[in-house]
Amino acid sequence: MQDPIKLITEYERTFFSILDEFFIRATGSTATAFSTIDNFADTIRSRAQQIAPRSWDAFVWLEEQLRQLYGKNAGEAFRLAKQLGGMKLVLGGGSRFLGSQLNSVSTSILYSDTVFVPDPVMPWLERERTEEKFRHVSLIQNVHALLHIKPLIDANFQNPAVLVFPSMEKILEDKDEYTKDGISHLIGCVFSASLDEKLETLEEVLDYANRNPEKFLSTVDRNHLFVAPGGPVDEPLVDALQRYQVEMETWRSKEWLDIFARIPEHQRVFNGICERLTPQYHLLENAEELGCHPLMCLDQHAHYYKIVATANNARLEKTGLINPRTNALIEALASQRLDWLGDISIDTLIRLREDNENVGFRKRLQDAVGRLHESVLTDIDKVAAEVCHEITIAIAEHEKQQRDIKEKYRRIHGQTAVMAIAATGVGLFPALAPFLATAAPFALMTKYGYDKISECAEKRTLTKSLVGVLATAKSGK
Repeated sequence: MQDPIKLITEYERTFFSILDEFFIRATGSTATAFSTIDNFADTIRSRAQQIAPRSWDAFVWLEEQLRQLYGKNAGEAFRLAKQLGGMKLVLGGGSRFLGSQLNSVSTSILYSDTVFVPDPVMPWLERERTEEKFRHVSLIQNVHALLHIKPLIDANFQNPAVLVFPSMEKILEDKDEYTKDGISHLIGCVFSASLDEKLETLEEVLDYANRNPEKFLSTVDRNHLFVAPGGPVDEPLVDALQRYQVEMETWRSKEWLDIFARIPEHQRVFNGICERLTPQYHLLENAEELGCHPLMCLDQHAHYYKIVATANNARLEKTGLINPRTNALIEALASQRLDWLGDISIDTLIRLREDNENVGFRKRLQDAVGRLHESVLTDIDKVAAEVCHEITIAIAEHEKQQRDIKEKYRRIHGQTAVMAIAATGVGLFPALAPFLATAAPFALMTKYGYDKISECAEKRTLTKSLVGVLATAKSGK
């Protein structure tokens, strides 16, 4: 029987090697040399004339390579992924992998065993995506961000720290009746709870909205069911709808915008909510099948997850997806108070994972959250405060260890200095001079050098520990 971890690693490394070559073919440089995550948009615009002529052949090549990989290995990769154990998280709430997703995954690696990431490239190949204005640029941007975690894929871990798995979401949405029904019933369930009406499917919700547009919009506004991309979760509906319109004019095709302009306001709102709830369905399905805790990187995604979780509480409890303390910890670590955790480099994360430091860190944070009363767990600010407090205590302990090391070697160096002074006193006793005059200084120099090397080694080991890394990252924030 073949080792599932070995097979998964081979699949991932093949997948990432294809992405790496594609990016070089399309842009002429590697992802890290091309630009930082934040500067991608400016760089792609400034180099558009050079990239455009070469990118078409690169897209054709990518599609051919990935279709072969998916056709041969996608199903088996997903089956093997379900066999992994440990503390597992699955990213969800959207289908893209950009800077926020990269930061969330990087932070999560500090305490999880494996972070599952739905393949963000596959959706661009599953259907034409005619509604997208910048389809090819968006694909390149997703590949660019994803390639920043390639060193984690190439590293040799006992368990994969990150697993990018084929989720085939767009194909399922178009062709799988079970998925279509699941999405329809999820939307019905959410609106049934919000509108206090017995609504079971997407069609029933839309029919209700068409018959009661004002009440529908009022309920959406009151419950904050419509959140525009990049907008706050509590934004009034009129402002959120305007923000959504601007966003769509930027990113959607003219054909899509023409259709959108012809439908009434309540249907525009309903369409925007469905776009948000559909990824939540896939998140729940992936979490259930893979045995993972859901991981959201954006406040908007977390907001919709809470709405879905409230409406589907019985199902989530039955499947074991609701663990209040774990969910509270995950959300707290994603809060702005701890965004400095995302500044830790990939190379440092690799070293920490090789030493299994995530296990001890996770236990410490779980113990801290475990001390909180259950009634507090829904207040993420309070949970984040407790997590920050625990990290502060850990850093204080780390700083004390540093002081202890410094004091320890201060005493040792002091003793060496006393011996050196004693050695110089040989001159007072001429009879001893032939035996000690040359040997003592050399021996004392050797001892001091050895002690200094030991001191530096202990300090370096302490600094490279996970808490040492946290102390350095926090001090630089």
